[in-house]
Amino acid sequence: MKKNLFFFGLAVLISASLVSCKKDDNNKDTTVKASLVKTISFDAAWAGGVERWEFFYDATSGKVTSFDNYWDGTLDKTILYDYTTAGKLTLTRDGSTYASYDINDKGYITKEDWGGGEYAAYEYNADGYLVKVIEHWGDADHLKYQMTITNGNITKITTFDDDGVTVKKEKEFFYTIGDNVNNIHQANAVDSDWKTMGNFYGKPSKKLVDHFDYWDPRVQPISKSTSSLTYEFDAKNRPSVVTKVLTDLTTEVWSYTYYED
Repeated sequence: MKKNLFFFGLAVLISASLVSCKKDDNNKDTTVKASLVKTISFDAAWAGGVERWEFFYDATSGKVTSFDNYWDGTLDKTILYDYTTAGKLTLTRDGSTYASYDINDKGYITKEDWGGGEYAAYEYNADGYLVKVIEHWGDADHLKYQMTITNGNITKITTFDDDGVTVKKEKEFFYTIGDNVNNIHQANAVDSDWKTMGNFYGKPSKKLVDHFDYWDPRVQPISKSTSSLTYEFDAKNRPSVVTKVLTDLTTEVWSYTYYED
Protein backbone atom coordinates (compact mmCIF):
# COMPACT_ATOMS: atom_id res chain seq x y z
CA MET A 1 0.00 0.00 0.00
CA LYS A 2 2.85 2.41 0.93
CA LYS A 3 4.55 1.57 -2.36
CA ASN A 4 1.38 2.35 -4.30
CA LEU A 5 0.92 5.62 -2.42
CA PHE A 6 4.54 6.56 -3.19
CA PHE A 7 4.06 6.08 -6.93
CA PHE A 8 0.70 7.88 -6.82
CA GLY A 9 2.33 10.82 -5.05
CA LEU A 10 5.19 10.84 -7.55
CA ALA A 11 2.71 10.87 -10.45
CA VAL A 12 0.85 13.78 -8.91
CA LEU A 13 4.13 15.66 -8.44
CA ILE A 14 5.21 15.09 -12.06
CA SER A 15 1.77 16.06 -13.31
CA ALA A 16 1.81 19.27 -11.29
CA SER A 17 5.28 20.04 -12.55
CA LEU A 18 4.22 19.56 -16.18
CA VAL A 19 1.15 21.74 -15.68
CA SER A 20 3.33 24.41 -14.08
CA CYS A 21 5.80 24.33 -17.00
CA LYS A 22 2.99 24.51 -19.49
CA LYS A 23 1.48 27.43 -17.63
CA ASP A 24 4.84 29.22 -17.60
CA ASP A 25 5.22 28.69 -21.35
CA ASN A 26 1.71 29.96 -21.97
CA ASN A 27 2.37 33.01 -19.82
CA LYS A 28 5.65 33.84 -21.57
CA ASP A 29 5.40 37.37 -22.90
CA THR A 30 5.83 37.21 -26.68
CA THR A 31 4.29 40.63 -27.29
CA VAL A 32 6.28 42.76 -29.69
CA LYS A 33 6.18 46.45 -28.83
CA ALA A 34 6.25 48.85 -31.76
CA SER A 35 9.64 50.51 -32.05
CA LEU A 36 10.99 53.05 -34.52
CA VAL A 37 13.62 51.59 -36.83
CA LYS A 38 16.99 53.19 -36.11
CA THR A 39 19.22 51.57 -38.74
CA ILE A 40 18.87 49.33 -41.77
CA SER A 41 21.93 47.60 -43.21
CA PHE A 42 22.01 45.76 -46.52
CA ASP A 43 24.64 43.22 -47.49
CA ALA A 44 24.89 41.05 -50.60
CA ALA A 45 27.84 39.64 -52.51
CA TRP A 46 26.72 41.37 -55.70
CA ALA A 47 26.52 44.77 -53.98
CA GLY A 48 30.27 44.93 -53.35
CA GLY A 49 29.88 46.37 -49.87
CA VAL A 50 27.52 47.07 -46.98
CA GLU A 51 25.13 50.01 -47.18
CA ARG A 52 23.57 51.39 -44.02
CA TRP A 53 20.92 54.02 -43.31
CA GLU A 54 20.48 55.62 -39.89
CA PHE A 55 17.14 57.40 -39.37
CA PHE A 56 16.26 60.27 -37.05
CA TYR A 57 12.76 61.28 -35.96
CA ASP A 58 10.88 64.20 -34.46
CA ALA A 59 10.28 63.40 -30.80
CA THR A 60 6.71 64.73 -30.85
CA SER A 61 5.29 63.67 -34.23
CA GLY A 62 7.46 60.62 -34.89
CA LYS A 63 8.12 61.85 -38.43
CA VAL A 64 11.44 61.15 -40.11
CA THR A 65 13.56 64.32 -39.95
CA SER A 66 16.76 63.06 -41.59
CA PHE A 67 18.91 60.06 -42.32
CA ASP A 68 22.63 59.38 -42.71
CA ASN A 69 23.66 57.05 -45.51
CA TYR A 70 26.86 55.03 -45.05
CA TRP A 71 28.83 52.90 -47.48
CA ASP A 72 31.12 50.33 -45.86
CA GLY A 73 31.15 52.37 -42.66
CA THR A 74 31.92 55.73 -44.27
CA LEU A 75 29.32 58.50 -44.35
CA ASP A 76 28.26 59.13 -47.94
CA LYS A 77 25.43 61.67 -47.52
CA THR A 78 22.92 63.16 -45.12
CA ILE A 79 19.35 63.81 -46.29
CA LEU A 80 17.11 66.30 -44.46
CA TYR A 81 13.29 66.25 -44.56
CA ASP A 82 11.42 69.57 -44.77
CA TYR A 83 7.65 69.65 -44.07
CA THR A 84 7.27 73.41 -43.61
CA THR A 85 5.25 73.98 -46.81
CA ALA A 86 1.73 72.58 -46.51
CA GLY A 87 1.13 69.64 -48.84
CA LYS A 88 4.82 69.37 -49.69
CA LEU A 89 7.77 67.25 -48.61
CA THR A 90 11.20 68.45 -49.68
CA LEU A 91 14.39 66.47 -49.22
CA THR A 92 17.67 68.38 -49.19
CA ARG A 93 21.31 67.41 -49.37
CA ASP A 94 24.08 69.90 -48.60
CA GLY A 95 21.56 72.73 -48.85
CA SER A 96 20.27 71.74 -52.30
CA THR A 97 16.97 70.08 -53.18
CA TYR A 98 17.42 66.32 -53.43
CA ALA A 99 13.77 65.44 -54.17
CA SER A 100 10.38 67.14 -54.02
CA TYR A 101 7.00 65.54 -53.37
CA ASP A 102 3.33 66.40 -52.98
CA ILE A 103 1.82 64.75 -49.90
CA ASN A 104 -1.77 64.26 -48.74
CA ASP A 105 -3.25 64.92 -45.29
CA LYS A 106 -1.96 61.55 -44.06
CA GLY A 107 1.58 62.32 -45.15
CA TYR A 108 1.54 59.86 -48.05
CA ILE A 109 3.38 60.91 -51.20
CA THR A 110 0.92 61.53 -54.04
CA LYS A 111 3.28 62.97 -56.63
CA GLU A 112 7.00 62.97 -57.35
CA ASP A 113 7.92 65.81 -59.67
CA TRP A 114 10.59 64.87 -62.22
CA GLY A 115 10.59 68.28 -63.89
CA GLY A 116 9.62 69.30 -67.40
CA GLY A 117 6.00 68.30 -66.81
CA GLU A 118 6.90 64.68 -66.04
CA TYR A 119 6.10 62.99 -62.76
CA ALA A 120 5.06 59.84 -60.92
CA ALA A 121 1.64 59.76 -59.23
CA TYR A 122 0.66 57.48 -56.35
CA GLU A 123 -2.88 56.37 -55.49
CA TYR A 124 -4.08 54.84 -52.20
CA ASN A 125 -7.18 52.98 -51.13
CA ALA A 126 -9.43 54.02 -48.24
CA ASP A 127 -7.36 51.94 -45.80
CA GLY A 128 -4.13 53.72 -46.68
CA TYR A 129 -2.45 51.12 -48.88
CA LEU A 130 -0.68 52.07 -52.10
CA VAL A 131 -2.66 50.49 -54.93
CA LYS A 132 -1.46 52.20 -58.12
CA VAL A 133 1.55 54.05 -59.52
CA ILE A 134 1.22 56.06 -62.72
CA GLU A 135 4.09 57.63 -64.64
CA HIS A 136 3.32 60.75 -66.66
CA TRP A 137 5.61 61.39 -69.61
CA GLY A 138 5.19 62.06 -73.33
CA ASP A 139 2.06 64.07 -72.44
CA ALA A 140 0.29 60.86 -71.35
CA ASP A 141 -0.29 58.70 -68.25
CA HIS A 142 1.31 55.25 -68.19
CA LEU A 143 0.21 52.70 -65.60
CA LYS A 144 3.40 51.35 -63.99
CA TYR A 145 2.37 49.31 -60.92
CA GLN A 146 -0.88 47.94 -59.55
CA MET A 147 -1.19 46.32 -56.13
CA THR A 148 -3.65 43.78 -54.75
CA ILE A 149 -4.43 44.08 -51.03
CA THR A 150 -5.90 41.12 -49.12
CA ASN A 151 -6.64 41.23 -45.37
CA GLY A 152 -4.21 44.08 -44.83
CA ASN A 153 -1.39 42.49 -46.79
CA ILE A 154 0.02 43.35 -50.20
CA THR A 155 -0.47 40.02 -51.96
CA LYS A 156 0.41 40.91 -55.55
CA ILE A 157 2.33 43.59 -57.43
CA THR A 158 1.74 43.78 -61.16
CA THR A 159 4.32 45.67 -63.23
CA PHE A 160 3.43 47.11 -66.63
CA ASP A 161 5.58 47.84 -69.66
CA ASP A 162 5.97 51.41 -70.94
CA ASP A 163 2.71 51.19 -72.85
CA GLY A 164 0.87 51.00 -69.53
CA VAL A 165 -1.11 47.98 -70.72
CA THR A 166 1.24 45.03 -71.22
CA VAL A 167 2.03 43.15 -68.01
CA LYS A 168 5.73 42.38 -67.85
CA LYS A 169 6.05 41.07 -64.29
CA GLU A 170 3.87 39.52 -61.63
CA LYS A 171 5.02 39.22 -58.02
CA GLU A 172 2.89 37.28 -55.51
CA PHE A 173 3.55 37.46 -51.76
CA PHE A 174 2.89 34.89 -49.02
CA TYR A 175 3.05 35.70 -45.32
CA THR A 176 4.05 34.24 -41.96
CA ILE A 177 1.75 34.37 -38.94
CA GLY A 178 4.07 37.00 -37.41
CA ASP A 179 2.75 40.56 -37.10
CA ASN A 180 4.75 43.33 -38.76
CA VAL A 181 4.61 45.48 -35.64
CA ASN A 182 7.62 47.63 -36.53
CA ASN A 183 6.31 48.65 -39.97
CA ILE A 184 9.05 47.08 -42.08
CA HIS A 185 8.25 47.56 -45.76
CA GLN A 186 8.96 44.24 -47.48
CA ALA A 187 6.37 44.24 -50.26
CA ASN A 188 6.20 47.47 -52.18
CA ALA A 189 6.48 48.89 -55.65
CA VAL A 190 9.01 51.49 -54.50
CA ASP A 191 12.34 49.70 -54.85
CA SER A 192 14.21 51.38 -52.02
CA ASP A 193 15.26 50.66 -48.45
CA TRP A 194 15.02 54.29 -47.35
CA LYS A 195 12.18 55.90 -49.32
CA THR A 196 9.47 53.82 -47.63
CA MET A 197 10.68 54.57 -44.09
CA GLY A 198 8.06 56.70 -42.36
CA ASN A 199 5.20 55.18 -44.38
CA PHE A 200 5.45 57.86 -47.06
CA TYR A 201 4.06 55.38 -49.59
CA GLY A 202 1.20 54.09 -47.49
CA LYS A 203 0.89 51.33 -44.96
CA PRO A 204 3.13 48.25 -44.96
CA SER A 205 1.65 44.75 -44.88
CA LYS A 206 0.32 43.63 -41.51
CA LYS A 207 2.33 40.40 -41.53
CA LEU A 208 5.96 39.52 -42.21
CA VAL A 209 6.71 38.02 -45.62
CA ASP A 210 7.48 34.31 -45.77
CA HIS A 211 8.26 34.11 -49.51
CA PHE A 212 7.25 35.53 -52.84
CA ASP A 213 7.03 34.19 -56.39
CA TYR A 214 7.68 36.28 -59.49
CA TRP A 215 7.42 35.64 -63.19
CA ASP A 216 7.07 37.21 -66.64
CA PRO A 217 3.57 36.34 -67.96
CA ARG A 218 4.73 37.06 -71.53
CA VAL A 219 6.97 34.00 -71.40
CA GLN A 220 5.18 30.69 -71.97
CA PRO A 221 5.12 28.28 -70.33
CA ILE A 222 5.11 30.26 -67.10
CA SER A 223 8.33 29.79 -65.13
CA LYS A 224 8.21 31.14 -61.57
CA SER A 225 11.17 32.15 -59.44
CA THR A 226 10.95 32.21 -55.65
CA SER A 227 12.59 34.28 -52.93
CA SER A 228 12.32 32.91 -49.38
CA LEU A 229 12.87 34.90 -46.19
CA THR A 230 14.16 33.70 -42.82
CA TYR A 231 14.29 35.71 -39.61
CA GLU A 232 16.40 36.25 -36.54
CA PHE A 233 14.88 38.23 -33.66
CA ASP A 234 16.38 40.38 -30.92
CA ALA A 235 15.66 40.08 -27.20
CA LYS A 236 12.40 42.02 -27.67
CA ASN A 237 11.18 39.72 -30.47
CA ARG A 238 11.82 42.33 -33.17
CA PRO A 239 13.27 41.22 -36.53
CA SER A 240 17.02 41.87 -36.32
CA VAL A 241 18.31 39.95 -39.35
CA VAL A 242 16.25 39.05 -42.41
CA THR A 243 17.90 36.78 -44.96
CA LYS A 244 16.47 36.38 -48.44
CA VAL A 245 17.51 33.44 -50.58
CA LEU A 246 16.65 33.65 -54.27
CA THR A 247 15.98 30.80 -56.69
CA ASP A 248 19.61 30.87 -57.85
CA LEU A 249 20.70 30.67 -54.16
CA THR A 250 21.89 34.28 -54.19
CA THR A 251 21.65 35.63 -50.63
CA GLU A 252 20.70 39.13 -49.49
CA VAL A 253 20.71 40.20 -45.84
CA TRP A 254 18.94 43.09 -44.11
CA SER A 255 19.87 43.93 -40.50
CA TYR A 256 17.74 46.16 -38.27
CA THR A 257 18.26 48.05 -35.04
CA TYR A 258 15.62 50.02 -33.15
CA TYR A 259 15.24 53.00 -30.86
CA GLU A 260 14.61 52.06 -27.24
CA ASP A 261 12.10 53.76 -24.96
